[in-house]
Amino acid sequence: MLSAEPVDPSRFATMMASLGPWPGQGMPVAVAVSGGADSMALAILARQWRHDVMALVVDHGLRAESRSEAVQTLARLSSLGIPGRLLTLTGLARGPRMAERARRMRYQALFAACREIGALDLLVAHHAGDQAETVMMRRRAASGDDGLAAMAVATPVADVRIVRPLLGVAKSALYATVRAAGVAWVEDPSNHDLRTERARARQALAHDGTHATWLLAAARRAGAGRMAHDAADAQWLAAHARFHCGGWVVLPAGLAPARLLAALIRVVGGRDYPPGHEAVGRLAHAPRPATLAGTAIIPWRDGQWIIAREESALAPPMPARAGDVWDRRFMLRAHGLAPGWMMGAAGAVASWWPAGWSRSVWPARVLRTLPALWHDGRVMAVPHMGLRTQDCAADAVFVNQPPHPVLPGAMFYAPDGRPC
Repeated sequence: MLSAEPVDPSRFATMMASLGPWPGQGMPVAVAVSGGADSMALAILARQWRHDVMALVVDHGLRAESRSEAVQTLARLSSLGIPGRLLTLTGLARGPRMAERARRMRYQALFAACREIGALDLLVAHHAGDQAETVMMRRRAASGDDGLAAMAVATPVADVRIVRPLLGVAKSALYATVRAAGVAWVEDPSNHDLRTERARARQALAHDGTHATWLLAAARRAGAGRMAHDAADAQWLAAHARFHCGGWVVLPAGLAPARLLAALIRVVGGRDYPPGHEAVGRLAHAPRPATLAGTAIIPWRDGQWIIAREESALAPPMPARAGDVWDRRFMLRAHGLAPGWMMGAAGAVASWWPAGWSRSVWPARVLRTLPALWHDGRVMAVPHMGLRTQDCAADAVFVNQPPHPVLPGAMFYAPDGRPC
């Protein structure tokens, strides 16, 4: 039976130690705080664990009262000695796939804030109940063994590591933790909206504790299996795959096992989810030129294959601002770019730029997908090729940071809170 007592700070510290090493003093650990009981409990425990934590509070702007709730949450955190920042999302509108769009924008804002404050780790408050709900939903969706592993305790994403230290902790224990601290919290009415799949799963599990415990045990078993698969996959990638900083990967004649091929397509395409099992299985069984999930599978020399971005699926040009991400994969690092500069695909210019680059070993259709800086309708620089017009944007570089790694490097928690 999962505990309904407050979480013991020493137990929390032990859990965090198992997820280390952690940065030294002067480099904060970020905590995502929605204002609900779960995230407030996490903030309280994190502050007891170490002093240099920074709370990041996101205002989605979808409810009239969300702004005042976010400000109130910051005040509550301040009373606990926890500094915080308010992150306001703009451009999020109600409509199809709203939850998915909100999640994406929320994490983009959280990651950007982590980079700004120098935090390498972001703590989030998913707990045992959330884990059981996730497994239930993935079982209904027939997600397979990897899907049943559900959420990992630690997941590296771009230059930030997401850490979920409460996956082995019951929601009731988090409520008890907040009450013991004498702190109020915000109740989000959307958590009880039965039009959402998660709310329906939550309601079903609320009256069946045995089923919830069984789902958590299933997640632990599946998680252990996924870790074993990941170790074998890492060895295969080291031996057979060549990654290019321009965003493509070179594979041997047989491409890759279906599981890995799906992960590679997701990364090259900058997607949140891998393509369908059937389509990937057909490619892995009989490699052939194809386009799939925003990528192009291209035959190359000596029987090798390139998985590159599909030109027609590339994001449109956007204003070139340092720290912004184009095509969900390339972050611009630059200084002193004046207004009017744009970043987008290099296009045809990458194939014929003077100075002999037309003799590049890479196919022209791959070079055309490289990120470039534009001004007045002309390509001014393709940093990955070392191509620049005189000294313009001399320090500009594009860092390849897809939204998800090929392998999660994940850890999982048993229901009693121990990492496994």
